[in-house]
Amino acid sequence: MLKVLDLFSGIGGFTLGLQRSGYFETVRFCEIEEHCQRVLMRNFPNIPISSDIKSITASVGEYDVMCGGFPCQDISIAGKGKGLEGERSGLWFEYQRLINEGKPKYAIIENVSALLNRGLATVLRNLAEIGYDATWTVFDSKFFGVPQRRRRVYIIAVRDGIPTDTDIFEFARRNSTQLQPKMEIIQSEFTSNFKEKTTGRDISYFTMQRSNEYSECGISNTLAKRDYKSYTDIVSEDGYLRRVTPTERLRLQGFPEDWFDGCSLSYKQQFTCNGMTIPVVEHIGRLLHSFDIGMSKGFEVPYVYETVAW
Repeated sequence: MLKVLDLFSGIGGFTLGLQRSGYFETVRFCEIEEHCQRVLMRNFPNIPISSDIKSITASVGEYDVMCGGFPCQDISIAGKGKGLEGERSGLWFEYQRLINEGKPKYAIIENVSALLNRGLATVLRNLAEIGYDATWTVFDSKFFGVPQRRRRVYIIAVRDGIPTDTDIFEFARRNSTQLQPKMEIIQSEFTSNFKEKTTGRDISYFTMQRSNEYSECGISNTLAKRDYKSYTDIVSEDGYLRRVTPTERLRLQGFPEDWFDGCSLSYKQQFTCNGMTIPVVEHIGRLLHSFDIGMSKGFEVPYVYETVAW
């Protein structure tokens, strides 16, 4: 098992996804929000939590993997556009410091798709400055079994370098003609309007479009913390309109429905608890484990990545 330091932990999406892949063990969280800490303590009672990334340190060899999605407020299109110079998103440099101190084998970094034009080059340069090779991709949650449009940048940084002709994110396989029919089937499933009878209830799901009109397209917009005070998506249930519930939001992220049980969260706090999509992180965990096996074997020919369903 690879030992993990989970930074900017939120409600534990990175850890849950990596645990489900079967190859990672989180040994410490770092999360500043007290209500998120309560969720972590309830679901991972034996893992210690640090509250401030600025005050923690890492010894060489203490962790095999560091993971985290550093704050996106200054990067997001909805933010003020300060990028990595902003107070919140600038916490990336604390993440970089910890990677440099602890020298983990791998680091997994996540952020919104706006990072592509608002800091990705800087993050990759910062990683190179401390001796890490890196590869990156964009994954959309809607292709991982949850009906949510959520495009996120994922970076995997490797301490010992990424050997030539290795393909951690399986770009070649994802672009293969053999995969195309499978992707077309997945995409066609999302044209459904998701109308259904459930225990006598008539439920329809509506998503706000750019024109501020609602369309019954069968897939959620990207969940955001601000959703508690806005109506990005709405549900029609037996003729009554309502917002998406916290339990439904958990489902859209791949969390168990009881994730908040016993945490004494207010309605607003439940809405502000969003983050990683569990099946996406699980997939990344399997890819990284496969790569780690290859590194241990020196990528001996004919080494082939383990087949991963996605």
